[in-house]
Amino acid sequence: MLLGRADERREIEQALARARSGASAVLALAGEPGIGKTALLGYAEQRSTGMRLLRARGIESETQVPFGSLLELVRPALVLLDQIPAPQAAALEAALALRPAAAQDRFAVGAATLSLLAAYAEQAPVTVLVDDAQWLDRPSAAALLFAFRRMVADPVAVLIAVREGEPSLLDGADLPVIRLAGLSLDEAALLAPGLPPDAVRRLHQATAGNPLALRELATDAGDRDLMLAPEGAPVMVSARISRAFLRRASMLDPQARQALVLAAISGAGDMATLELAAARLGIDLSGLGMAEHAGLVSLGAGRVEFRHPLARSAVYADAPASQRRAAHRAMAAVLPDRDADRRAWHLAAAAVGPDETASAALAQTAVHSRSAPRSRRLPSPASDLSSV
Repeated sequence: MLLGRADERREIEQALARARSGASAVLALAGEPGIGKTALLGYAEQRSTGMRLLRARGIESETQVPFGSLLELVRPALVLLDQIPAPQAAALEAALALRPAAAQDRFAVGAATLSLLAAYAEQAPVTVLVDDAQWLDRPSAAALLFAFRRMVADPVAVLIAVREGEPSLLDGADLPVIRLAGLSLDEAALLAPGLPPDAVRRLHQATAGNPLALRELATDAGDRDLMLAPEGAPVMVSARISRAFLRRASMLDPQARQALVLAAISGAGDMATLELAAARLGIDLSGLGMAEHAGLVSLGAGRVEFRHPLARSAVYADAPASQRRAAHRAMAAVLPDRDADRRAWHLAAAAVGPDETASAALAQTAVHSRSAPRSRRLPSPASDLSSV
């Protein structure tokens, strides 16, 4: 089910309409994993009535296979090779291993791709769909970019989906790009049926409206699980959502990754508090600069903030349980009295089974909660620490 995305759907419809009227259109959709890029390509396919379809998808494990993605895309059009200039056809056949290998002329392969797309569009307008373009092999990406940038009066609509923050054929290409944001709170509620409004709000905050994360967490996490943690606490996310963020984290050294886990556990991201907790753990926070360079966090004004809530959740979920517990204990030890609620949550998260200290802190938090305005109360898990 495709929720919202009215602006994006309108842009897609306009691109298809241009192709039907005899002009070319290229549109890229960029965003984080799970944000809905593939769903929008599916919408474009559904709306391509009366048009011919060419599609390809980048595969991470095949990025070193030259021209593999190009072959997938143009295979239906190869019957028209005799309709493009012979030198171009020969270059393309050699690149796609359809004839004995020859010295590759990248210009000729790109020109052949453009000519073949134009020939394929002579009988009917064409929709070209390229998903996960960040994983196209480089020769394919170069040939496709050459063709896409030079289409003007061919009835072809090109729609490209690419993961934000990853190298791709869009880099420096000056192609039109729509950057997909998360769903609205009202739209998120439709993906989390049965959850009360406050739980939906917390879920929306934790995912920044990412549709895939919303669906998975709404299914796997109950109202109580969402509401036990303080505002802004990281949540557990599935591997398919976290993989892209963890790839960036994996490039950091161990000290930097430890600093990143501590930052993920911190709610406010206050550097002064983080420094105190880091000192208890023997962690050097200078590694956060490497994390900033990797696009995971931003630093400034005595604070560290994750670029996306799901990046924070991915780092938190991937850390060993013992490392998370140690970081929670260190954070609980340095928080001021005014943060008693958050300190109690850290103590509970650090506990292995029943823990008297955490129980006492949570019980005290519950007392304070009963005297606080209803909108600020957090239910206390003091009666069931073993589930924390």
